[in-house]
Amino acid sequence: MALLAGCTTEAERLRMCRALDSINALNRSSQPFTVQDVEPLVAYFDRHGTSDNRVLAHYLLGRAHHEHGEAPAALQCYHDALDCVDTTRCDFALLSRVYGQMAEIFYYQGLYRDMLIYNHLAEQFAWKDADTTAALINREKNYIAFSKLGIKDSAIIICEDVAQLYLQYGSLKDAAITLGAAIRPLIDIGDYGKAKSYMDLYEAKSERFDTMGNIEHGREIYYKAKGLYYLNTGKLDSAEYFFRKELQNGSDFNNLHAAAKGLAELYQILKRPDSVAKYFAYTYAMNDSLYAQTTAKDIERIHSAYNYSRHQEEAYRESVKSERANRFLLISCIILLTIFLIATWLSIALKKMTKAFERMSDELEQLKTERTELLQNKSDNLMELEEKEQRIKQLKKKMGRYGKLIYFSPNKANTAMEKSSRYKEIKEKGLKGEKFSADDWTTVQCLVNEYLPGFYDFINLRLKAESKEYKVCELLRLSFEVKEIANAFGVTPPYISKISSKIYQEVFKKQGSSKDLAKEILKLA
Repeated sequence: MALLAGCTTEAERLRMCRALDSINALNRSSQPFTVQDVEPLVAYFDRHGTSDNRVLAHYLLGRAHHEHGEAPAALQCYHDALDCVDTTRCDFALLSRVYGQMAEIFYYQGLYRDMLIYNHLAEQFAWKDADTTAALINREKNYIAFSKLGIKDSAIIICEDVAQLYLQYGSLKDAAITLGAAIRPLIDIGDYGKAKSYMDLYEAKSERFDTMGNIEHGREIYYKAKGLYYLNTGKLDSAEYFFRKELQNGSDFNNLHAAAKGLAELYQILKRPDSVAKYFAYTYAMNDSLYAQTTAKDIERIHSAYNYSRHQEEAYRESVKSERANRFLLISCIILLTIFLIATWLSIALKKMTKAFERMSDELEQLKTERTELLQNKSDNLMELEEKEQRIKQLKKKMGRYGKLIYFSPNKANTAMEKSSRYKEIKEKGLKGEKFSADDWTTVQCLVNEYLPGFYDFINLRLKAESKEYKVCELLRLSFEVKEIANAFGVTPPYISKISSKIYQEVFKKQGSSKDLAKEILKLA
């Protein structure tokens, strides 16, 4: 049954459907199958199956866990099956089976009120599927829950209602069997007349008794109920007969315990203390055996729950580990993509700058040629010649700046500038607290024009040349601190900070300090 789920071809789909039908047939015939047989089917149909396929696969996985004594895992599988239901169209018969199995788990866990809830759901979906037999069986199971809860009146009502429905559908045998379950609670509440009528019907029509009046093997507990009836109606010889019959023919500890307890009660009425002591001692011995059996079942149930919890914890740890790995992979991809985009942008920018440099170079050569021609006729073209000379100077100046950007990165340009003697000279004056002279400001302007043409173009468009704001921006771009700038102007640092905030608002349209302004300006090449 070990099947690999993953293919989606028609042949594979048919093979998986046949495998699912095969497991379902094994389940219906109570033949064994394992969790390993069903898990590949669940994995396949969760990806490629219909709603009914998924419901059936998860249900069969729950049945496999149930048969291996793994009640919590089985219950989880049944919940998963219900989550797969398509509410617009679904298999009502399968849903009835799922709810019925969940009710059975709650019964073995001693959760009888939950059992009632899920029995009711199982009955509802059986009615929707028009399966009368399944609906009545699920309703009849409520008798067990009410009996365990000690609600005897409700247990009797359930039996009588179901029996009446069996009679309506023409099944006297099933009605007799159902009313047989009501005999014991009727005796317990003292309704001996109705109990006797149900006993007669049960023995006559249930087909569970032979011609000698002996009930079929495995159902000897009935003799206890019949013995109690005779005990409570004063027919003590008959009571003793049926208690001893159960003691002799009983097939398990429950029968032996019930028979011994009945005889002890009988001999109390007959005032035979030796016999009372004998059967009470026997009852206590059976109690020990029953307690041992119950304790073993409880330990098995707790062990099953512990194993399931441990598996759930391991699965959670694995999912957390997988999630961390996926998050790390995602972050790595984002970082790599960011680096790639930045590199691409820089490459495109460099290509554009190179083309601009080439265009200016061509224009310069053309202007030189035109200048030579104009010099031949200087007197007639003096004004035009002056314009060409001015344009040549501008282009040479720009080419010098753009050339440095092309062949030197911004970091290299900064490094080259900071190594120059002119930069060191004005930087030292700032550190010493000396006020800048006109020559010093000229040096600042030359450094910006030569090493930082991009910044020069940016700031010229936004601030008036030679203004205080303009000079503050120049010194910030040359990595001067606020205190050094204040020394250069011969003012206090707060004054420079105030001007910086004003510049930040005017140029970048943001509120901020001198540090914020410096960060933005230092980004400009």
